[in-house]
Amino acid sequence: MNPQTQRTESLAGSSQWVAFPSRCRGGRFCEALLLLGWVDWHIRLQKLNQQAVLEASSMREELTKETLISCGKLPVLVYEAICIQVWKIKIYPQIVKLEPAPNNTFGLYMVLYHEAAAVGLLETVLFHEDGATCISEIAIDLLQYALDQLTALLALINTGYLKPISVNDIECESPIEELERQKRDLQFDISMRCISIVRYLAEHMEVAGIGASISTNIYKTHDVPSLLCHLITQEPWKRSNEQGEMQIFNFGRWCKPTTEDLTQLHRSEAQLWLCLRQLLLEPRLAHHYTIDESRRNTFCQLQAKLTETMLDQIPPLGELKTFLCRLSVGDYSGLHNRTNGVKNPGCTLIEVVPQIKDAYVKQIHKRTKSLAKTQLEYFRMDGSEDSRKMAKKLLDSYASDTALALDGGGAKCAKCGEKACKKCSRCKTEWYCGRECQVQQWPKHKELCDQYAKLCL
Repeated sequence: MNPQTQRTESLAGSSQWVAFPSRCRGGRFCEALLLLGWVDWHIRLQKLNQQAVLEASSMREELTKETLISCGKLPVLVYEAICIQVWKIKIYPQIVKLEPAPNNTFGLYMVLYHEAAAVGLLETVLFHEDGATCISEIAIDLLQYALDQLTALLALINTGYLKPISVNDIECESPIEELERQKRDLQFDISMRCISIVRYLAEHMEVAGIGASISTNIYKTHDVPSLLCHLITQEPWKRSNEQGEMQIFNFGRWCKPTTEDLTQLHRSEAQLWLCLRQLLLEPRLAHHYTIDESRRNTFCQLQAKLTETMLDQIPPLGELKTFLCRLSVGDYSGLHNRTNGVKNPGCTLIEVVPQIKDAYVKQIHKRTKSLAKTQLEYFRMDGSEDSRKMAKKLLDSYASDTALALDGGGAKCAKCGEKACKKCSRCKTEWYCGRECQVQQWPKHKELCDQYAKLCL
């Protein structure tokens, strides 16, 4: 088999050959955005992400995961995610400053969504231990990326992301302002997924073979346990809408919680607690982390949140509650001597450091403006036959019936979050439960609907 191709089960149930690009290095990928070959790769990545989630959620044989790991292609996803991260920081701001600004932002949104697709696929595959082994050489780079996203999540919360946006504000948005809102939505989704990635890296750090370097980054460089405590307190997975009704973040969108949602622990909350448990009960904690009085107070504030209902749903959290109880009564000095057979590593003579992000930044140094001008021509989506075909292919991958299975088993109304059976007849990308919700959602959907219709008709 060609090393640049992988065999995976298709979305229709048959088999197909899916080509992967070779590992992206330097800044070449930043320059190739929106070229025809890159668009085809973006569509393949989106389909792979859909297929991996379907296999995992339906308890089927995970052929997509096995193929990615056996062919050593997981590092490609890490390079993709970090590259888009650099693009968002360095090139995207230059593009939105250029005149005239693009009236159609579909191309820019596609690049932003590419990062979300890569992170979603990584989250699904890294649940397994052999996934961590596959990325052992760049695990530190992925950890640095994931922690950057958790920091970005706190920044979103502190700048009012969870506050409701009025319909009038949305109606008055320019195309660039609308794109900025969509960019924040995608950033929030990516950051929430990175909670799981940090947890998986912490659980599999010994398998990856660089436990000391990962521990140093988690405990000393970034103080991840305190960061997780802050996120648990903030509860970013829920918010209130304009009417004061509670919404929860499920499957990449905000929706009204069902009765089942209210009785079960939210997925993101569960990942935060399990990640915190892993870090505080990790044998390396004694050698890399000092629980001073300030940290002790931070951890003990969480004790009341570990209710009996939560422990019934996730029994392993009982060990964490015991740990917190010991802290609350002042019995924490002895925890630093709890080695569980792990020898004190002493000084770290050689530490693995992240390199991918710096390599991308160096490649585009002093070239961001010229790259922005070049890419803007592709982002304009001028309505030519080629751009229409490209947009049609992208919409088919985003709005396929298979993609709906990722949304809890079927289409959901874009307004109320209930099961939907009717699709917007114009753009065919948004679903509704009935006419009333469609009319109420129209002010939010109009701009995007117009863009899709102009591209494809």
